Amino acid sequence: MKFITAFFMAWGNFITLPCPYKKWDGGLKNMMLAFLPLTGAVIGSIWGLVIWSMRSIDAARPQGLAVPAPLAAVLEVFLLFALCGFMHLDGFMDCNDAILSRRPMEDKQRILKDSTVGAFAVVALMFLLLAWYACMNVCWNKVPCVVLFMIPVLSRSLSGAAVMRHRPLGTSQYREDYRQPGKWKWHMMDGVLCAICVLPALALAYRQSFLRPSALMIIVMAMTAGIAGRYARKQLGGMSGDIAGYMICWSELAGILTLAVTAGN
Repeated sequence: MKFITAFFMAWGNFITLPCPYKKWDGGLKNMMLAFLPLTGAVIGSIWGLVIWSMRSIDAARPQGLAVPAPLAAVLEVFLLFALCGFMHLDGFMDCNDAILSRRPMEDKQRILKDSTVGAFAVVALMFLLLAWYACMNVCWNKVPCVVLFMIPVLSRSLSGAAVMRHRPLGTSQYREDYRQPGKWKWHMMDGVLCAICVLPALALAYRQSFLRPSALMIIVMAMTAGIAGRYARKQLGGMSGDIAGYMICWSELAGILTLAVTAGN
């Protein structure tokens, strides 16, 4: 029963779709984080299905209808971020506001929790979305949907593991669970669930002659998440949910950039 509760805690927190089972247990936060790969799988499945549907419409052109690549790119980028309620973009913006201020650490931590949107957040968001739009314009009808499915799975697995592993900020909602005994089980569970989602997708990518770009994407995403997380923790003095969102945004951007470069050749 605890596993069901933890999974739907993750669903209710990180997916905007209506949650079919609403129950909260504050003692299950680490287990909830271990289910992040499955929330990524839900998001990736819906995202991939919508992209596949638009491609099918564009290929069939019923009644002369078509889906232009620029329009498809906008819809795909919007959907990916909308399915998680733009939550991770919020963390990305907050972290950029704090880090790019180049203030002392105490001031950065104060800016991180400030609800006011600063210029650095706006500029960073603008370039992030422009990069995503450009990449999806290239990838929209070239990259198999099963490869795109892996992006939200991997980004959430990596960020969830980082939240469990690293010392949290004093203001983080996860500070009470950091020293919880037996966390290694949830680390393992996070990795196992990620592998359960990613390995079949890699097998399908192999059948579509897309294994090498997929493997490269995984490596680049893991490296980017690690670098972004380490840099943000050093700048801000610890781990937090905002930094997890920062890691997700950077790693997903790195993943789609890798696919755009390989698919564009």
